[in-house]
Amino acid sequence: MLQKQRTLATGVWLALTIAAFVAVNVLSGALFRNARVDLTAEGLYTLSDSTQHVLDNLAEPISLRLFFSEQLSRDIPQVRDYERRVRELLEQYVASSDGLIELERIDPVPFSDQEDLAVVYDLQGVPVSSAGERLYFGLVATNSTDDTERIPFFEREREAFLEYDLTRIVYDLANPRRVKVGLVTSLPVAGGLPTEESAPTDYVPPWAIHGQLLQLFDVENLGPEPTEIGDDIDILMVVHPKTPKPDVLYLIDQFVMSGRGAIFFVDPFSEIEFSYIDPQQRRIYIPYSNLSELFQPWGFELAPGEVVGDRLAARKVSIGGGQVVDYILWLALLNPSFSNDDVITANLERLFMHSSGWLRPTEENPAPGFASLVRATPQSMSVERFRIQVRPDPTQLLADFVADTETRVLAARVTGTLPSAFPDGPPGADDAGEDTEAVPADHRASTEAGHLVVVADSDVLADNVWVATREFFGRTSAVPTADNGSFVINALESLAGGGELIGLRSRGSSVRPFTVVQDLEREAETRYRETERALQGQLQETENKLRELQGTVAQEAEEGAPILTAEQRETIAEFREQIVTIRKRLRDVQYDLRSDIDALSARLEALNSYVMPVLVVIAALIVPLVRRRRRQSQ
Repeated sequence: MLQKQRTLATGVWLALTIAAFVAVNVLSGALFRNARVDLTAEGLYTLSDSTQHVLDNLAEPISLRLFFSEQLSRDIPQVRDYERRVRELLEQYVASSDGLIELERIDPVPFSDQEDLAVVYDLQGVPVSSAGERLYFGLVATNSTDDTERIPFFEREREAFLEYDLTRIVYDLANPRRVKVGLVTSLPVAGGLPTEESAPTDYVPPWAIHGQLLQLFDVENLGPEPTEIGDDIDILMVVHPKTPKPDVLYLIDQFVMSGRGAIFFVDPFSEIEFSYIDPQQRRIYIPYSNLSELFQPWGFELAPGEVVGDRLAARKVSIGGGQVVDYILWLALLNPSFSNDDVITANLERLFMHSSGWLRPTEENPAPGFASLVRATPQSMSVERFRIQVRPDPTQLLADFVADTETRVLAARVTGTLPSAFPDGPPGADDAGEDTEAVPADHRASTEAGHLVVVADSDVLADNVWVATREFFGRTSAVPTADNGSFVINALESLAGGGELIGLRSRGSSVRPFTVVQDLEREAETRYRETERALQGQLQETENKLRELQGTVAQEAEEGAPILTAEQRETIAEFREQIVTIRKRLRDVQYDLRSDIDALSARLEALNSYVMPVLVVIAALIVPLVRRRRRQSQ
């Protein structure tokens, strides 16, 4: 009877436990549907303060449509994993938008209406079969006025900037007015005569960068010395300012103090301007620009009178007579020179610069938000400007090259608190004595929301630096040879977002590689590569000796000597035997390298597949026994 009561009690307890478990799950699903805990190392699923600020200021609903080919991606786990990452982050946007963002998932099954919709929105379909089936993984976002933004395909390579891309879309839809760029320049960026003395026949067509700007922004040419900068200007783009008047400097300063973004291209030696001036004046004229009157109060400066020479980034130039030499002042900068943490430069591959200067924080009151975007390689030095004023000698510059330890920043982002270069008001206010009307009521003495991009080169914009002209069936087209245009567009788009988007940086990747395995692989590879290099050297030396001996035999044969002596035959046989032996040892080394790595992978796989389950089973068997013994002892 007692045994039946225990069995009944156990059954009731089990039933109540199951019921409680189900109730808790149902209740928690209803009450805590949007509650999440982000345990990732870099907070991948936690929205940044900048994104939350954008969402808090939404004034109209935004619709997000995530196109993902569910069926076609079943055999592509990497894509499915990344889709889950994107979807879960989008769900965070929905949960944090107070109901103003809606998310819809669409599966564009091949040859369906949903696929037609993906084609209409110009999403990128990736072929996955010979039958013409395409995999889609993109986003279409719209606002209440049918403005549309899209991501044609989510590329895993941009995962670090996934939040930036999504927040940028939401921000643009919430602020649909086209960004207006005010262009202040002494160069014919928008086309025109290069100098005041130029003849009408010297007309320069608009630069390629100007055409790219017009595709994305409203551009207003303010001339080299504007008398006013309208409130409708969102970003100021200042290119190669020569000697601006104090009134112009004050206008630029107050624009920056208003918290709007600005990008500056200053140059210790502008090669493009140098090419425009009269050859007779080139010996006495220095085509430079600087804004030290503004930059120094803001906490940074352009190194005066210095251009950067870089041995590793030097481009090759022809100096006549079939000779090609590295020109250390013409730079082809590659990815290691770019900041991977900033959206402006993270995805750039190549940037061309000519006779660039370099930037640095000032020793007194350095800018707290000074961050490198582009820098020279460790093999760089400063070259005095006078050495290239008349006719630079690439060969002599290369011969005189001596690298130093200076870190040279060629382009920088400056953010945060900036003091005005005119703290007491506009130019002339000091001469007004006690007249308080000399200082305008809207004068700004500082800003906490300054955001600038500064580039120490103006030639970076010129067509001859980064654009090649191609003829195709009678039609001329400009083909970029570097990412100069992308750099400028990225900078302007980043500045256009103001403080909301400036705060967004890379967030890391959801991919978690086995770093221990990678370290072991590198260690094994280093160990075996040394032996491999030694064997490769022996093999090369032996093959050279064999070719040399065979060449001697052939020459002697032409002179009537016997084809091969016994000693020569023996030597050739020895060389061939050595080659076979070295090649076998080389194959053994390569095999050992791969076998060590494979053995490590096999041990880890066995640990995960067999050892851990066995431990779980053992624990499952031991725990009840321990509990039973405790009950019996009581």
